[in-house]
Amino acid sequence: MESAQISQVEAAVALLRDRIMDLTLEPGSRIDERLLTDRFNLGRTPAREAMNRLSAEGFVELRPNREGAFVAPLGFGDFAQLIEAHQFCEAMLGHRLALDHPGLLDDLHAIQDSYVEAVTARDFLRITHINIAFHMRLYATLDNAFIETFALKIHRHVARVLNYTYQNELPELAHQDEQFRLNLGQHVDILTTVADKDRARLSTLLLEHARYVQIRLTHLLQRRGLPSGTWLDLGPGG
Repeated sequence: MESAQISQVEAAVALLRDRIMDLTLEPGSRIDERLLTDRFNLGRTPAREAMNRLSAEGFVELRPNREGAFVAPLGFGDFAQLIEAHQFCEAMLGHRLALDHPGLLDDLHAIQDSYVEAVTARDFLRITHINIAFHMRLYATLDNAFIETFALKIHRHVARVLNYTYQNELPELAHQDEQFRLNLGQHVDILTTVADKDRARLSTLLLEHARYVQIRLTHLLQRRGLPSGTWLDLGPGG
């Protein structure tokens, strides 16, 4: 594949991933091949490559017999596995990250400044992108590409859950404001603990922070009177 095609594929993957993460492309919906051919002028081979990459990331299902590509569904079983993987990663990170990694604290503060701006603007997709950057800067201290790749995949899927949560909190803005205040405070606590090089405290904070994804969604469902077992079993238009 030529370099121009590769860059087109990467652009298509990034755009479609964002549209899946922010739920513009709904769970279970079909991905129209014309989106790839018309918007990116992709031929059949690079279009397939884009779908294959998103399938490998777990965002797209490729169905046999020419049924096509579909956005991966979200359901309670998927969420339970995702939360377990997310909490596993963050627990491991707390024990393994290099607290003396060059530039770590300065980088985290710069990312946090951008995060505060995104939260203030309530730019949900940007919030999740910057949150990923914050956590991946911690993973970068491990100097292990295999762990980083896995953690990035998990955090991107968590971002889809977070976008669902943020969007559905909008009818109760005061409640959402409080949730973001708590979230920002957790990041500040992590920054303080990194500065203090308190590994035991950091391990606890990272796991608590990961668990907050589950807690925030559960609270949302309870406030809406929905059972957690059916939280996101949505099809197109659901």
